[in-house]
Amino acid sequence: MNTTYSNNDTIKYAELVLDLFTEILHDTITVQPLQNLGTDLTPSLAQALMYLSQHGMCPVRDIAQGLSMTYSAASQLTDRLVKKELAIRCDNERDRRLSEINLTSQGMKLAENIRGKRLAGMTKIMDRMIPEKRIALVNNLEDFITAAVQDEKTALKKCFHCGKDHRKECVINEVYLAATGVAIDQVQG
Repeated sequence: MNTTYSNNDTIKYAELVLDLFTEILHDTITVQPLQNLGTDLTPSLAQALMYLSQHGMCPVRDIAQGLSMTYSAASQLTDRLVKKELAIRCDNERDRRLSEINLTSQGMKLAENIRGKRLAGMTKIMDRMIPEKRIALVNNLEDFITAAVQDEKTALKKCFHCGKDHRKECVINEVYLAATGVAIDQVQG
């Protein structure tokens, strides 16, 4: 597997490997965790559910921004979550014209179930790798992300707005900090 390639062949092979990686990752963290949940949940609904579980109560505009979608699409997603009794609309204390979305206890349990299945899928794969290779994989992915995200504007755009899961050592935070001297969560929060 450690064959020497020309630069052009390396890039072509990297594209193939990244396509395979993306497909496996999509299956492991998106498709499989939604199977056998007892409710029909689309990947986009699951994404909105996970966003709310990480951020708590927030307006639709924040969901739209955090998931890189239009306000209308985010509004439709939240309407579907409310209809499924996975989320509720709450009046905004400062501006009653705005509503905020919060997960119900059923929605929170479902988000925790999905998160557990995602982690179990990743663990199953990572446990098949020797520890040094797992560490190398994470380091190489961070190097790839750092090379791809060249400035603070791109870092903000790529930030997953991870809410309570934010880690100061996140590669996006480090790119943003290096470019601006300010941590990304100080700008976002």
